[in-house]
Amino acid sequence: MEDVKYRLIADHLIGAIDRGEYPVGSALPTLHELMDRFGVARGTARAAVAVLVAQGVATSKQGLGTLVCGTTVPSQPQPPRMLPDGATYPKVVLSGWTAAGPDIAGRFGLTTGSLVVHRVRHHHTGTRVTSIDQQWLPKVVASTIERHTGHDISDRNDTPHPDLTPLLRNAGLDPIVATVQLDARLPSRHEADTLDIPVDAPVLVVHRITHGSSGTPVEATTTVSSTGGSAPKFTIPLTG
Repeated sequence: MEDVKYRLIADHLIGAIDRGEYPVGSALPTLHELMDRFGVARGTARAAVAVLVAQGVATSKQGLGTLVCGTTVPSQPQPPRMLPDGATYPKVVLSGWTAAGPDIAGRFGLTTGSLVVHRVRHHHTGTRVTSIDQQWLPKVVASTIERHTGHDISDRNDTPHPDLTPLLRNAGLDPIVATVQLDARLPSRHEADTLDIPVDAPVLVVHRITHGSSGTPVEATTTVSSTGGSAPKFTIPLTG
């Protein structure tokens, strides 16, 4: 999953910076070096570097490359909140800035390559991951949330709750309707490993686009669930 690999690379680089392997003022590996080291495409390597720049730990200087300009201080992990049936609230495991590919850009009506926040959440029952959420929010939405609530949703340690709906409402974005599309397919290797299922076991895929009161898309989510585990439930109001 290229859209997850960029964050894994970013986390690797941030960890190396925090350990002092790349002191402030030193240059990080070039895009070509990252591509060779991690076996990824140029766009994935560029997205990983964009995360560091967005978090303020690195800066790009023409002719010099990407230079370290700070470190991060991770906050203390919080214990998961439990639901009545023993499942836990979704846990944000990855979050950061990335360049929108054609599919995500199309969902929001943006130009391919536009900056969006990409988050990955895991739903658990006990210790087992039962579904995986991938969420995307346009830059203007993320900036509006931070301006009105003070929370940077690109930083998984700075979001008070994994559910973004309260933050969208507090930011005046008024999420009121969602378009949902259901699909089924075989899982990727990464999805099968995360959900602890065989690669030939079908998964349920739910694509959702949430719109604000103005009709503008404010958030898109793709959820992958094991068909043998918990499945999404929908309550649809009927009018007329």
